[in-house]
Amino acid sequence: MIKFVKATAIILAGLLFAGAASAQTKVAVVNIQAAIMSTEKATAKINALKTSSEYSQLQNSAESIRAEVQKMAEDAQKNGVTWSEEKKAEEQRKMNFKRSDFETAVKKLRAMEGQAVQDLQKDLLPKAKEALEAVIKERKLDLVLDASAAVYAGTDANLTEELVKRLNAAK
Repeated sequence: MIKFVKATAIILAGLLFAGAASAQTKVAVVNIQAAIMSTEKATAKINALKTSSEYSQLQNSAESIRAEVQKMAEDAQKNGVTWSEEKKAEEQRKMNFKRSDFETAVKKLRAMEGQAVQDLQKDLLPKAKEALEAVIKERKLDLVLDASAAVYAGTDANLTEELVKRLNAAK
């Protein structure tokens, strides 16, 4: 009787493992941030920012300051040997101030870009999650990972492009 129970348990365990092995887990990956930033709405918003007068003026200012710093550095390299220590110190101080102005302008540009991205994320993230849930249901997926966590994912397993299409269609 004990042998019969053991044999039955082994057979049942084998059947369970065979069933689990034959059932395939459907896995996909997605990069939600990339999908959001690839939408038509994101492209339009970033283009609008980069063509805005405030952004353009700031960008032109940064470029102008960068050119001034480069010219000052070239001048110092070319003529620095003839300058007195006081003149060298003064020119270095001026160059440091200009570099600081350049860094400030670049920080402002990055802040403007960051704010635009943040606004897009706030607006499109709920829509992206909703569209992703629809794709998961349609494809009957068991697991969806962030694309950055995957070592490899075939094109059929990457949902990012499909998510972009759905977000563009949703407007």
